[in-house]
Amino acid sequence: MNKRFISIKTKLTIGVILICLVIGAVAVASVFKISGDIIDKEYCDRAEAVAEAVAYAIDADDLNELKEAVLEVYGDGKSVVPSTEWGSDEWNEYQAQYDDIRNLPAFSRVQEKFRDYQEIYDVECIYSTTYKIKAMHAIYIIDGAYGEDECPPGCVDSFDDGIWPDEAHPIVPATITNEEVYGWLVTAVYPVMRDGKIVSFICVDISMDDVKAKERRYVLTTAAAMVILTIIMLIIALVYVDRSMIKPVIKLSETAKNYCSENRDVVHHAFEKIDIKNSDEIGQLLDSMKQMETDMNKNINSLVDTKVALMESQQKAQSMQELAIKDPLTGIRNKTAYDHEVSVLEKDLADGFNEFGLAMVDLNFLKKTNDTYGHEKGNISIRRLCMLVCEVFDHSPVFRIGGDEFIVVLKFRDYKNIDSLIEDFNARLEAVQADDELQPWEKISAAIGYAKYDKTMDKTVDDVFKRADKAMYERKVAMKAERKD
Repeated sequence: MNKRFISIKTKLTIGVILICLVIGAVAVASVFKISGDIIDKEYCDRAEAVAEAVAYAIDADDLNELKEAVLEVYGDGKSVVPSTEWGSDEWNEYQAQYDDIRNLPAFSRVQEKFRDYQEIYDVECIYSTTYKIKAMHAIYIIDGAYGEDECPPGCVDSFDDGIWPDEAHPIVPATITNEEVYGWLVTAVYPVMRDGKIVSFICVDISMDDVKAKERRYVLTTAAAMVILTIIMLIIALVYVDRSMIKPVIKLSETAKNYCSENRDVVHHAFEKIDIKNSDEIGQLLDSMKQMETDMNKNINSLVDTKVALMESQQKAQSMQELAIKDPLTGIRNKTAYDHEVSVLEKDLADGFNEFGLAMVDLNFLKKTNDTYGHEKGNISIRRLCMLVCEVFDHSPVFRIGGDEFIVVLKFRDYKNIDSLIEDFNARLEAVQADDELQPWEKISAAIGYAKYDKTMDKTVDDVFKRADKAMYERKVAMKAERKD
């Protein structure tokens, strides 16, 4: 039996075709993998940065109040109806137990903040959860989504595996998922801290559908370009079939195969290091590979520069925001911050929350201190009074609203214990006055007066402010009379 004749040219042609296909496939796979890794990391970093920023910006007290309310209904989790039963009668009946949580003032404040941050950072959704690791439950506290996309408070997801945050490991890497309902999503989690303890976790979802679609189009375009380049190389190979062309092609093939396996660095220089002297199409192929590598490296560096610029812009914006509400002399919040607090209190009044009060504090003899000992000594008096006010009212926000005037927004514990706190404040001032080791500008004197919101006489926060200011002035008058006696 005669063997079928196959010419060397045919064998070489088949070999060249296979080699070119390998080069193209490996190159496309390399581009897809590198670009995919960069995009995935960029989106993960962005989601983690947004989650961290929101965790620091959100009111931990409000979030803690909502978490406690949810967990009170959740109990030990034995009677939970998980989200897999969403829409069933049992699930609706179970979720109805959490309906009152939506009526809490803290719920509307936190949800409004979440939705504002969703628009600011252009993310899919921001929500808060807490985890019961032993029960393998992820419990939704509050969701910033709208309409049917919103997960209600108390909604429980069960999980069997994966990396979940807890007290020992509060920060976990962002994850990327591709589900039929939500599509491509990157999710990041960051803990909200309060008094050194974890209140709950901020979760951020960012949709990657658009970028994944662009990535696929980019890969198809790259693949098409590689196919065209392969055809050109095949025609050239058929014309110049000799041994001098085989080795360069093999070298290129090996480089392409090992392009991603050499190291895990983002930027590669594998094709740049190849030294081939051919002045033919193989040389052109090498130049094309080098150009592709250079372009890829430029794009990678551009992405890194963009990320750095974004971080710098965020840091500058944060610094400017802090300076805008911070009093430079005392370090506490200033009149601008107080005005914002007033707007929050007005919203609370509209929502039915009216358990708050205002305490006015005014430093005595500041002008005398400035005239006698200089303004620097007067600044010391202001700072010492500020420190004393902050120590006594350590559960309430303190603001410096004027040269020698401070105001305390009384809530919760301080609101209930205001009379004993006033006595403590005055007692501390008397102790300072009696301390002979202190300098005259250190022996501070101040008048304090307060008023609690009374719906029978107060319509606005300013009404409470006026009554507190009047009480402080009456105290100042009484102190002058005591000194004369």
